[in-house]
This record gives sequence, structure tokens and C-alpha cells, in this order.
Amino acid sequence: MDMAKKGKKRGAAMNGETFRYMTIAAMIAVLFVLFSFVSKGFLSFNTVMNLFRQAASNALAAIAMTMIMLTGGIDLSVGSVVAFSGAAGALAMQAAGGSTLFAGIAGIAATVAAATGFGLINGYAAGYLKIAPFIVTLATMSLARGLTLTVTHSSRVIVDNSLYNFVSQTDLFGKIPVSLLLVAAAYIAAYLLLTRTAFGRRTYAIGGNPVASRASGIDVEKHTLCVYIAAGVFIALSTIVIVGRARSAQPMAGVGMEFNVITAVVIGGTSLMGGQGNLKGTLLGVVLTSVIFTGLSMLDLSPFVNYMVQGSLILLAVLGNRIVAAKAQKSALRHAAGQSGGAEPQTGKKARGLDEILAANEQDVLELRHIVKVFPGVRALDDVSLTIKRGTIHALCGENGAGKSTLMKILSGVYTKDEGEILINGVPAQIRSPADSERIGISVIYQELANIPELNVSQNVNLGKELSNSARVLLDIKRMEQKTRSLLDRFQLQVGVRQKIDQLTVGQQQMIEIAKAFGSNAWIVVMDEPTSAITEADKENLFKIIRELKENNIAVVYISHRMSEIFEIADEITILRDGRQVITGPVSEFDENKVVRHMVGRELNDIFTREKGAPGEEVLRVENLSRKGAFEPISFSVRAGEVLGFSGLMGAGRTEIMRCIFGLDRPDSGAIYLSGQKLEVRCPLDAIKAGIAMVSEDRRREGIIPHMTVRENTTLAALPWISRFGWIDTKKDLSIAQEYIDSLNVKTPSTEQLIMNLSGGNQQKVCLAKWLNRNPKVVILDEPTRGIDVGAKAEIHRLIDRLTKQGIAVIMISSELPEIIGACDRIVVLYEGRMMKEYLSDSRVTQEQIMKSAAGLSA
Repeated sequence: MDMAKKGKKRGAAMNGETFRYMTIAAMIAVLFVLFSFVSKGFLSFNTVMNLFRQAASNALAAIAMTMIMLTGGIDLSVGSVVAFSGAAGALAMQAAGGSTLFAGIAGIAATVAAATGFGLINGYAAGYLKIAPFIVTLATMSLARGLTLTVTHSSRVIVDNSLYNFVSQTDLFGKIPVSLLLVAAAYIAAYLLLTRTAFGRRTYAIGGNPVASRASGIDVEKHTLCVYIAAGVFIALSTIVIVGRARSAQPMAGVGMEFNVITAVVIGGTSLMGGQGNLKGTLLGVVLTSVIFTGLSMLDLSPFVNYMVQGSLILLAVLGNRIVAAKAQKSALRHAAGQSGGAEPQTGKKARGLDEILAANEQDVLELRHIVKVFPGVRALDDVSLTIKRGTIHALCGENGAGKSTLMKILSGVYTKDEGEILINGVPAQIRSPADSERIGISVIYQELANIPELNVSQNVNLGKELSNSARVLLDIKRMEQKTRSLLDRFQLQVGVRQKIDQLTVGQQQMIEIAKAFGSNAWIVVMDEPTSAITEADKENLFKIIRELKENNIAVVYISHRMSEIFEIADEITILRDGRQVITGPVSEFDENKVVRHMVGRELNDIFTREKGAPGEEVLRVENLSRKGAFEPISFSVRAGEVLGFSGLMGAGRTEIMRCIFGLDRPDSGAIYLSGQKLEVRCPLDAIKAGIAMVSEDRRREGIIPHMTVRENTTLAALPWISRFGWIDTKKDLSIAQEYIDSLNVKTPSTEQLIMNLSGGNQQKVCLAKWLNRNPKVVILDEPTRGIDVGAKAEIHRLIDRLTKQGIAVIMISSELPEIIGACDRIVVLYEGRMMKEYLSDSRVTQEQIMKSAAGLSA
């Protein structure tokens, strides 16, 4: 039943992939017909078999390239390694007797050893030494070619061994090449490896998000090494086919082969960024390129024309594939929405009217009318309307998955609407891209961080709005840094303008995003959970600036799940539920209970109240743990059935302590004891095996693999336990995912939905599910309710209560003081990396006491 439902629900999501395959197949058919007219002998059985015979080597090498590219890598050394491993095999056979059976075995072994040896070099450099795969394989490309020319003395080495040449020189029934059967067997084996084993799941995970993969217990460095070595096996098979076909090892064999292979793999849909692609597409890509190469070789063309036609056809094939796939996706969305188009026509008069309004900066009202947005399997917005007026603060509320962020992404141009219209002062406007949104005067602060980690603070703040010198040739770095410093001072943010973004805490990065948005000349500022990662002091400063914006006649759309903030700052409120607009009105006509009732459709009790029982025996003890520059020596313990809270301001060291306990960072000193036994935690996998789980505060970077499904994300940390000899138990895999989708009330069409399509709150639930299915002894929750709605918060707090009743020790970091007091048994307060005080969470502890301790004052 579930599998049938799963297949049905995956249908829409698979449309793009299916159309890609259909497009490639259609191109192959068209080219076959075209070449058949031009060359009479092309459409014959012998030609087709010859095509497959010639394609065999590229097909085998393409398997290797697909595996490597799935990790986010690339291998430019393929052709040179083919030449070297072929030479190694040929020389080994010469030394072992030439044509004997033993010599053939020795030659095959030498070929495999040489190819996997270079795979080991590439994998070690890319994985452990963190050298870019492009640079590593560019170097080994030259190294392998140089070694080949050296050992062969720039001459071919004859191979006259029946065993070594068997695959390339033998035809089954005198017609079907054995090399074709080898390719079929290799593709089946590689397909099973990538789709049914833990090895394949880890390969996709590393390419999709290496940081989250490591946090899920995957040894990223070791697995990267293994992928390159495994790829070496398929390159060795490709070498055997090439050498056997020529009956000799050629020192210049494989020249340019890597580019043909990369072309085939990319045409098949494997992303150069990693994490996306499969062997079905690769196989079609190989066939397409082989048809092109074989067809051109049969024409009486100059070699120079041959190269131009070959390149043009490949380019057209790639572009055609992309265009048709995009149209197919758009068609599927239109069909799901039940309409034929999303954009309303505009007359020239209206367009000019809008331009005049924008030029005069006279935008007063923006209206979103009857907006509909459909994703495959999900109707995210259904007939939603919203009016935004200058000089007002409009709150947008709803549970996770209600459609708030989707509506704002339509306003910001990240998504395009499927139905409805957008008007400014009553004049229709089109927002098809972020550039359109910026031109209209809209600035957005997203819930998820949208900065560039490799750039510094000033470069991020000025991204897309760079200032140039008087000649408009060079960037005016000084002016940009002055502008950035002014914005940072406005927010009282003490960071250097030249400091790299990835060196800042999550909270500081969020403040940079806010400063960046305020630096634009916008009349509408959209804030999606702007206080989710910042301190109370930063929040007060932000609210002061929001009030200044209102006084300056700027409109603010404020999305938040914190009721107190809405009633403190907003003028109007719109509530969404399940993609529909429920109610809109002045905030003065609402109270907290009314807002919650409209959001969730039911009454909620105090979500931060937990029935606290007597804790059991000590589970985790930390003694004098320290990390230079992050936190001073700290000692604490947590017992079974207890919730230990950590409170403090941004940069106090809360997250850094937990990262050391979980193995994400290495402490400089101290000891960790679990159930009385000293624990050596060198990496997250050590912590996971011991029974420690951690839900990170940075969900996007350390929590999820965006292009993997809900099921795959849920069981990622459990791969060693749901697989036997590396083979995944698919029934257990699916049942675990379905169990936690049901128990945590994850809103998803199916277990096969990509997690990137879920709301932030539902992604957080999947992150929790990933750890809970491991039955941990200790659960570390770093800001577990950040950016999620009150209904989801209540569910997570009920879950915490359930965990403690099961005897699990819970450590919780939270910046919400009511939450930390209501949910925890004890509270540790940190200030600048050291413990200030520990409180018993009872009726005597107050938010003021905790804030004083967090500020370094005596409570």
C-alpha cells in the first residue's frame, strides 16, 4: 500500500528526470536517422555493434567519472591513467612470459593496480589533504602521461595475450561483442552499488552536503578515498578494452578521453556540483556521444570540420536537453495548478505607468491578489492575498508549511507565481527574478543564511551593489568598507569588515544579513524570522531600527513565530494555514490565544511547561573541557531523564562546547565520561556509536542533505545499523522513515519527497528523526525550536518530555528564556566562554537573573 502510494507521489517529482531521458533518446533516434541518410551503411547491425564496441571503453570510464562527480569531484587524469595502466599491464605480461595464462593474469592485475593506485593518490589528496580535485587530477594527468612515455620509451608495447585481449577480440555468436556484455555487467554492478548500498548513499550525501554528512557520522575523507579507488577499477576495465582492441599499449592512448567522458556524464544529468545524477542518464549520454562520434567518422569531412561539427552537436544536445527538461517541469506545474499560464499580460501603457511610479519613488501600496503556487505533489499557496502599505509593519504568521516563506520568495523573485497578480498602486507588476524585485524596491532577509562563506563581511554586505571608482573601472574598496562599517556600527556589531563570514558565529552571520538588507534603498523590507539566531540585546537594537524605518515611511513585512515580538512591533497581521489565508486585521484586535487558534486550528496549552520528575543516574560527565579561543575549562554532568539547559549571549561558547562533545571539533583539554566510562571522541561517528546525538543549530549546513529524500535523510546516521555487508535493508529503511514521519507529524507528501521542498519546521523534525531512530543515551539540542511555529514547538517539547520519561539525558541550548526555564531541570549560564552560574529551574529563577549572569553580572 505504502509503496504504491510512494510510487504515485514520486511521479510528478520524476517528470524532469524522465523527460531528460526521453529527450536524449529522441536525439539518439534523430541522429541515427540523419546519419543513415548521409551515410548509407550507418543504419545496419554491424555498424550498431561497431558503435557499441567503440563506446565500451568510454562507457566504463563514464561509470568511474559519475561516481567521482557525485561526490562533487572531477577526474582529468582518466586518459593518462588509461595509458599508464595499459603500459603497466603490457610490460608485466612481457616480463611474465607474454602469451601465457599466467602472463595474462599478471597483466590484468598490473593494470588494475596501476589504475587504482592513481585513484588512491587522487582520493587521498582530494579527501585528506583537501586539495581541489581539479588541481589534483590535472597534476596526476601530467604525471601519468610522463610515466607512460618514460617506461615505454615513447613506443607502443605489443600485447599478444589471448586472456587479456579476450574481451575486445571476441564476439558472442560471431556478432555480439563481449565488451558489450562487460559494459552491461559493469553498469548493473555499479547501479546496485550506488542505489542499494550504504556506499552509494554516502556517495550522494557527501556530494550533496559534506558538512552535514560528517555531522551524520560519515567519514568524508575515507569515503572520498574509497570512491576514487573504486573508480580506478572501472578505469582499469576501460583500459583492458582499449589495449585489447589495439593489441598494444600506446603511450598516447586516451588523449582527450576525459573530456569525452565528462561530456557524456554531464549530458546524462550528473551535476558538476555533486549529489545529483545517476547511471541511467550516464549510459544514455555515452550512447548519444558515441552516435555523434561514429556518425561523423563515417562522413568524408576534413578533421577540422569534424571537430567543429562534433563540438556543435554536443553543445546543441546539452542545450536541447536542458530546455526540454525545463519546459517539461513547467508543464507539470501548470497541470498541477489546473491552469495554462502564470503571468498576466501587460499593456504598454501599464508598463510605462509602473516605470513612472518607480522612477518617482511613489510606490505606496503593493498588493498580492489570489496567489497560487504549486510544487510537484504540494499546493504550497492557494488563493492567498496580502496588502503591504508604506509606513506599516505587517506581521505574517502561520505554522511551518503554511506558505509564509513561499509567499515571500514570490515577492522577492526567487519563485514565480502560478496564478494571481501583483500590483503596485493598482498597476500590474511582474516579478520574475530577484533583479525584478530589487528594481521594484523590495529587500529580503531570509530565514536561512544566504551569505557567501568564502567572502569577507564587506564583500557580502555589498554583494550585487558594489561601488566603483570615478572611472567606473575598479571597485572602490575603501568606500564599500566605510559603508559596511557604518552599517555594523548602527547594529552595534563588533566584527571586522575584512573578516571572513565563515569565521563568525551563526548569530553574527544573521546580523550581517540584516545589515545587508538595511543597506539597500528599499521601500519594502521583508524579514523572515530575523531574531531566530540573535541575542535579546541584538533584538532590541533591531526593533529600534524597525521603528525608525516605519517613521521614515518604509513598509516592513515581519515573519515570526514569537508571539511577543508580533504584539510588540506589528501594526497588522495576516495568518496563513495550509497554504490558505485565514484572516487579516489590525494586531490590536488579536490576542495570543486568538493568533494561535487561527494558526493551528486548535487551542494550545503553555508549550514550555514540562512535568519534571526525579532524574536518574549520571549519564554524561564533562571534566575541565576547554578549547582555546572558544571556551575556558568547564565541568558539568547530566543525568538520565534530566534536561540540562545552556544559556548565554552570542559567542558565549554554548555551541562550541557541544561540538567538542559530539566530535565536530577537537578540544584542547579535558575528559568526557559516558555512564562512568571515559570516552574518546575523535569524530562524530565515535559519539554516535557511544549513544550521543546532536541536532545542530545550523540546519542547512550541518543538518540536511537537500537533494536527498526525507527517507534518505532520516536514516543517514543509521546506515551502519540498517545495512549488512554494506547492503541496505530497504524494508527497514522505509519503515524507520515512515515511523518517524508519523510520530513527529512531518508534513510531507511521501517519504520520497526531497527534503529541500519541506518547510524549515518539517526539516527540523527530520533532523530530530535522524537521531531518535538511533535510540541515543544523550541528545544535544542546539536551538531546536529556532524558526519554527508554535504548533511545532509544542510537538518538540512534548517529544523532549517523552525522551526524559524514557530515561534519555537531554542537553538543550536555547536563546528563548521562557523556553529554557520551562523545559529544563537545571540551567548553566555562560559568559565569554566560562561558566557564570548554574540555576535550578524552579519558581524562584527569573529571566532577569539569567540575563544578568549572561551579561557577566552577579545575579
